[in-house]
Order: sequence, then C-alpha cells, then structure tokens
Amino acid sequence: METIFGNLQSLKSSQLKQLQRLYHQRISGDCVTTPDFAQRLAAISTELNQPVCTYLNRRGQVIRVGVGTPCQTQIPLLELPRYGVERLSGIRCIATHLKAEPPNEAALTAMVLQRLDALVVLNITGKGFTRRGGGSTGYVKEAYLAHLLANRKQLVFTQSSGITIPDANLYSSVSPPLSLDAIADQDFLDLVESLEEEFSREYIAQEVDADHDRVVIVGVLTDKITPRQFQDTILELARLVDTAGGDVLQTLQQKRSRIHPQTVIGEGKVQEVALTAQTLGANLVVFDRDLSPTQVRNLEAQIGVRVVDRTEVILDIFAQRAQSGAGKLQVELAQLEYMLPRLTGRGRAMSRLGGGIGTRGPGETKLETERRAIQKRISRLQQEVNQLQAHRYRLRQRRQHREVPSVALVGYTNAGKSTLLNALTNAEVYTADQLFATLDPTTRRLIIPHVDTNQPQETLITDTVGFIHELPNSLMDAFRATLEEVTEADSLIHLVDLSHPAWLSHIRSVRDILAEMPITPGPSLVVFNKIDQVDSEALALAREEFPLAVFISASQRLGLETLRQRLSQLIQYAVDGDC
Repeated sequence: METIFGNLQSLKSSQLKQLQRLYHQRISGDCVTTPDFAQRLAAISTELNQPVCTYLNRRGQVIRVGVGTPCQTQIPLLELPRYGVERLSGIRCIATHLKAEPPNEAALTAMVLQRLDALVVLNITGKGFTRRGGGSTGYVKEAYLAHLLANRKQLVFTQSSGITIPDANLYSSVSPPLSLDAIADQDFLDLVESLEEEFSREYIAQEVDADHDRVVIVGVLTDKITPRQFQDTILELARLVDTAGGDVLQTLQQKRSRIHPQTVIGEGKVQEVALTAQTLGANLVVFDRDLSPTQVRNLEAQIGVRVVDRTEVILDIFAQRAQSGAGKLQVELAQLEYMLPRLTGRGRAMSRLGGGIGTRGPGETKLETERRAIQKRISRLQQEVNQLQAHRYRLRQRRQHREVPSVALVGYTNAGKSTLLNALTNAEVYTADQLFATLDPTTRRLIIPHVDTNQPQETLITDTVGFIHELPNSLMDAFRATLEEVTEADSLIHLVDLSHPAWLSHIRSVRDILAEMPITPGPSLVVFNKIDQVDSEALALAREEFPLAVFISASQRLGLETLRQRLSQLIQYAVDGDC
C-alpha cells in the first residue's frame, strides 16, 4: 500500500483510497503536468478542503503524496535520489492551494531546500463539476509555475510579484498566473536541462580544493554565557575548523533561553542552516557545543549534509597532529570512545538482539558486530595506555632518583609553549601558529643558575599538550598518561598568550583543568608570552592583575634571562616544600 504523508487524522477511508490511486497516475516526462492530472488533484483537494501535494520523478511517476503544504510535506533531504548544488533533485511538486495567491515564502523555501525541478501551485476555486466519463474539471482557477535560477552575484531570490526572500544565493522565478493548457505546453525537459547546465557552470566556478571541507558554523547563545564569551567561543571554533583543514563559509547564530532537545536550534533556524549550506555549497555543518547522537541524526536528516560538534573537530585535529606511537594510540582511544554511542541508527542495519517480538534473529547484525569489535579495540587500547602510563612512571622515577628537578610547560593551546621550549633549550620541536600544533610531550634538558650558588643547575623541562576551554572528557581520559607529566613535575610554567583578547578566560580554563587533576600539581609561575604583539595598556593590565608574573617574547627571545632566574627560585621553593 502506498504511503500518504501529512495530516491524515480527519480523512475517511474513501478519501485515503482516492489519494492512494494518485500513485497509479503517470504523465509524460516532457511536460510539467497535464490538465487532467491537475484537475483530478484539485478535485481531491476540494473534497478534503486541504492542500494536497504530489511529487513526480522525471519519468512522470508519482513517488510521494502528501496532505498539506509544500513546506509540510517536503521530502527529507537525505531521502532525495540526487542532491547537490550543481544539479536539481530530479523531482517536481504539483501542489494545490486554497487561496487565490502566488506561491508564498514557505513554499518557495521548500522548493529551494529540496532543489525541485519545478513547483506548480494550483489555486482551486472550491467548486467544479465532473464530466461524463468520470473526468474532473473546473476546479482550478489559475496556476503558477516556479523554478530555481542560478545567480552568483545576488544573495536573494525573488519572484515576479516583487516578494523578496532573504538569505539565499538563488533566484526563484515565478510565472504570472497561467492556465493549465499554458503550463502543459511548457517543454519541461528542456527547462530542467538548461537549468542544470547553468548550475553546473556556477558550481565549477565556485568549486574549491576538494580536500577542504566547506563549513558552516552554527552557534547558540544561551543565558549561561555572556555575548563576549560567546563571540570568543565562535572565533575559537573557526580557528579549530581552519586548523582541521576546513574553510569557514559562514557563521550562523541564534539566541535561545534553552537548547532545543531534538535539534539544538529552532525549526526555522534549521531551515535557514539547510538553505545556507545548500546555496553556499557547504558539505559540513559544525556546532559550537557537544551534540547527542539523536541530535546529530535529526539535524543531518533536515539539513542534508554531515553535522559534527566541537569535540569531533578537536578529535580530528588530534588525529592529524599525533606523531608518536603513544600519541596515535591515545587519539584512537578517544575517537573510538566518542564513536561508540553514536553507532545506533547509522545505516539501515539495526539491532535485532534486544529481545521481544520482532527482535529475534538468526544472528548478529552489522551494528552488533561493529559495536563488539569497537569495544574489544577500546579494551585493548586501554591496556596499552596503562602500559604506557607505567612506562612513563618508571622514567619519572629514574629521573627522581637522579634528583633532577622537573618543570612542565602548561597553557592554553597556541600560547607558544613549543616556541619557548625551543628558545630555552635550542630544541627543534615543531612550531606553528595553529591550535594543537604539537600533541606529544617533549622533554629536554635545561641549564639554569642555582638560586643560592649561581652555579649551573640541570633541570628537565617538558612541553605538554595544549589545553582548551571545555576540553572533551574523552580526551582527558585518553591523554591521562600525557597529563601525568603535569602532575608529576616539581613545578609548572603557566604560559599565557597576552596578545589574545580572551587571555584572562584562558587562564581560568587552564586552572580549571589543573584543578580536576587526580593529583594536585606543584607550584606554578605565570608567564605572559608575545609581549611584542601588545600595547602598553594590555601590559599594564596584566601587571596589575598578576604582579608576580614574568613577561617574555619567546619568538623574539625577550625576558628569557629573567625567566631562568625566576624559574630557579620556583624550583628551589618546590623542592624545599617537598622536603
């Protein structure tokens, strides 16, 4: 039995049968619609006193029937047979409308979102008569034909009646009122072929490097954060996307008192995101917060492109940056732990092992097999991480037996820790103006003057992974072997990027993460970096807030001797405190 979509609660069985018979209708592929089909559809809509939509493929077959407007009955984007900015979907919609007016904004938006070949709106009269032989006629007062047009210079699409619909990169051409015979005379195949050629030319002109994701960022401002904090978060997310290798095309924002449990943002905003992603040719939407598996599935179904959250972007960066075997091991563990709860609903192979009627089967499905394999892999990786943890503990014990004091470099990502390590020890650790440029801890020998004798004193300094606001729990767990370098060090250098406008927030984020460590870290020295990139007002504010801090420029090697002396005092204080 063919499915009818939309509002069916008040329909009689005879009316449902009339709608189901529409699936047996077929019109010629080279015409938009025929007068007979349009009149039959209008007659059914008149009897129901509700709008009705039929969706036809290019062979003229009815593939979907819905009771409601084009917006209410639209096809989920992931169910469209073909979808992309360079072509149309291969489906046209014939819809009835109870009022004598051109297609409204909602109908045109639905057409753009689905990239329909065409939209025909039939304004019905509310009356009619049946011809001898059963044919319905007289129900259609006038009809409108709408279709998309490509235009790369404009950011609106309009119709001939003068209505303007913002936030799209397409024109929508709407005809003046036409008779059914005039619409039937349209060469439909010629129309869609010429449109797709134009879209293809526009797509090739706008196409960028295929290796780069084209990204739309979506942020939600809630009552829990200030507008300034929100803007800092969005800017940081854009940096994360850039570091991961994506190109940010546009950022969309919404202010909400609370997060929508199903889609994070409101229904209207979801449509705006879908329209923006489609018109800009985006293939990825990134949200500024963690998404539940259900939210991801709902958003992908309505937007039509892949949706990821902030944590997944960070995990992707870590996967690219990890160089050592230990780093790759910990990144894989974090990714698998993130992926496991998101397996449900991926693909069509669903679980049959839940018990109860309809759930028993001859064996494991692909979903259970994948979940079992991932769980085994996670267990194995956790064992290897434990072995890595034990190995690093033995190395630290060996250093402690030699009575060599140790210092750990901590700080927000991109604060310049690796640059400072290179400047102090003449190391050649990779550095770049990127978030999470280095992940693997690097330990080097540092010679500083003894605080009492001023004689050279050997110290070990370790560069650790950068911190970030709301560091994902999966990364905290997976990188516990790395983070133990922080807790086991005698003292810490807390490096701060003074040139960043949110440096005070960065300090709080790092301190919050350190406070969550299972072992309380040693005493720390706040060191402000990149002083060559700030003005005197920023320096004065930082000196007022942190009078005991050290101010340096690691790249310009400014203030390093002062840092060595203060570091010697810090180590002496830490060692004396342990005694």
